[in-house]
Amino acid sequence: MKHHVIAVYMAILPLSASAAPGSMNLVGSGEVFYLGFIKIYDAELYTQNPGDTSRILSPDISKCLKLDYNVSLKPSDFVKGATMVLSRQHSSDDLDLIRPHMNRLHEAYVGVSKGDSYQLCYDAATSRTSLSLNGKELVSIISRQFSASYFGIWLSSEQPLSPSLQQDLLGTGTQRKPEDRSNG
Repeated sequence: MKHHVIAVYMAILPLSASAAPGSMNLVGSGEVFYLGFIKIYDAELYTQNPGDTSRILSPDISKCLKLDYNVSLKPSDFVKGATMVLSRQHSSDDLDLIRPHMNRLHEAYVGVSKGDSYQLCYDAATSRTSLSLNGKELVSIISRQFSASYFGIWLSSEQPLSPSLQQDLLGTGTQRKPEDRSNG
């Protein structure tokens, strides 16, 4: 189970040309540590309007999640971690509705090394979710429902990957020291 949690922590994320961190405002940021001292990644959440955090998963809110990795991960690590959290958050029937999109995104994952950056961005105007690695788009998916579900891995109030990371990204948490983050 811990390996799956590690995989999710190390996972994901990209950007689209119309919804990119450079054209958005930083809402919040956090760091993810494993065992309190192994830094996995830095995360940053961007939106057009930082006041939108109460409805962050709404399909009407453009957003970008940027993850800067401090360790190496394989594509299978991202898939295992994302699948674990999504299965915790959604019923089988709900997951079946987004499964084709989820599979496309998972097939696009590329392994990362220290210094790599994934960006997951959603453009509300086009309902487009894109995944980029180091600025190169890997996949683009048009689906409002998929975006809400996938961003929910980090941002949902219902069993997110890490409640403390979720709060930090939404700007509602208190920045903790690494030793306080052993569980995310």
